Amino acid sequence: MAKRKITPGVLVHTLRENQNNNKTLKALFASQFLGKLSVEELEALKKSIDKELKKREGRVIQEKIEFLEKYGFKVQKKS
Repeated sequence: MAKRKITPGVLVHTLRENQNNNKTLKALFASQFLGKLSVEELEALKKSIDKELKKREGRVIQEKIEFLEKYGFKVQKKS
């Protein structure tokens, strides 16, 4: 049996397909995947997740700044 290449999209699709009845993706991911990863792999995954969260936070902040500026507000970051 040939192994299927796991891409990010395939992983997300598989996780969503196999959610439990409570739709708790976190519990499914923890029980099915995290226990099988090494400490180094977990640390790398955490680093990637933290990086993605920071990017998303930045996009949210930028959207809010653009919204306020559209209505004439001046937005400045305090130093």
